[in-house]
This record gives sequence, structure tokens and C-alpha cells, in this order.
Amino acid sequence: MFKKLAKIDEIQEGKVLSVETRYVRVGLTKLNGEILAFEDVCSHDGEIISEGEIENGCIVCPRHLAKFDLKTGKALCMPATEPIATFEVRTNGEDVEVNIEE
Repeated sequence: MFKKLAKIDEIQEGKVLSVETRYVRVGLTKLNGEILAFEDVCSHDGEIISEGEIENGCIVCPRHLAKFDLKTGKALCMPATEPIATFEVRTNGEDVEVNIEE
């Protein structure tokens, strides 16, 4: 089910907007103008990853430096071996809606 989580102008290139929903924390960012959404929790140890750096299409967990592909959620280096969830995004006027199960 798509849920409105933000306004388009709240999401910036290279920065993460973290939004707490009823069941999941979602990170929103722009990558080359495309809005992406991912679960804002490292699959390695549960750390919030939105405080990490974005580099080359990946987000780096600030705790143990695990890297995840922002489009696919794939874990790209140790210590993470499991992907993070990614979510479908759509815009509706100025609203950003994310397909999350609640």
C-alpha cells in the first residue's frame, strides 16, 4: 500500500530524509534526480544507516562501514551479508508516496 511520507522538496540529492512509520523506518534520498526509498536499518546490526555517507550510489553504515546499493538494497561489503529492503516510490503532485506494508 502506498503511503505519503514526504514532499518532493524535502528530499535532497546526496542526503537522507529518515521517516518513522508505524512498523518501519524509511530512508528517502535522490540519486541522479531519482527518488529512492530503503529500510533505514543496517541488516548487519540494526544500526540506523541514514547518518552514513552516500557515495557512488551506495549508503555506508556509520557503525561498521557496511555498504548497500541504494537501488537494490544489496549488501556490497562485509560485515553485512544480507540486503536491506528497498521500496517502490511514486510521486503524486508534490507528495512522495512509498509502497510499504503496514
